[in-house]
Amino acid sequence: MTRSSFTTLFVPLMVLISVQRLVVSFRQRATLKGSVRHPWTFPVLMVLFTGILVGTVAEYFLAQRPVNLWVAGSGLVVFVGSVVVRSVAIRTLGRYWSLHVEIRSEHQLVTSGIYGVVRHPIYLSVILESLSIPLIGNAYYTLLGTVGLYWPVLLWRLRMEEQAMVEKFGDQYVAYQRQVPALVPFAGCRTKP
Repeated sequence: MTRSSFTTLFVPLMVLISVQRLVVSFRQRATLKGSVRHPWTFPVLMVLFTGILVGTVAEYFLAQRPVNLWVAGSGLVVFVGSVVVRSVAIRTLGRYWSLHVEIRSEHQLVTSGIYGVVRHPIYLSVILESLSIPLIGNAYYTLLGTVGLYWPVLLWRLRMEEQAMVEKFGDQYVAYQRQVPALVPFAGCRTKP
């Protein structure tokens, strides 16, 4: 496949990814409202994510490097996987899903389904998504920026969410932390008593 024929696929794909992310982020859902912590993290992450999209497109067109279809195809597979993981996780959380670190007074700890495999499947999906986009565009400098800028903010927020969950659920959440890994399925899992 030539670079020009790949470009005819790349541009619509970047538009589709952008629209998909906006729909997932801002679609109205029947959720419960709660106490939001660190509300600034969502806009910061959105700006950084926009930077990943813009950086990928800019690098693709400015670098003019030959397209490695294996890298681009791997990125597309990872992106599809991220969409599936996020969709399953949001559906499993139901009314407790939020764009923010948000704890409700009637919050119930969800440990079933995908939450029995990883504690933070939505964060995992966001990491996969942010990895996939630069790979699709063979945008290696953007990938370095993603790992160096976006991931640290995302992982900091994950730590803040972990703290909020321990405050809310106490020993129940600490036991869950011991049983189920945060992001990597089956990594360091202990058998349940």
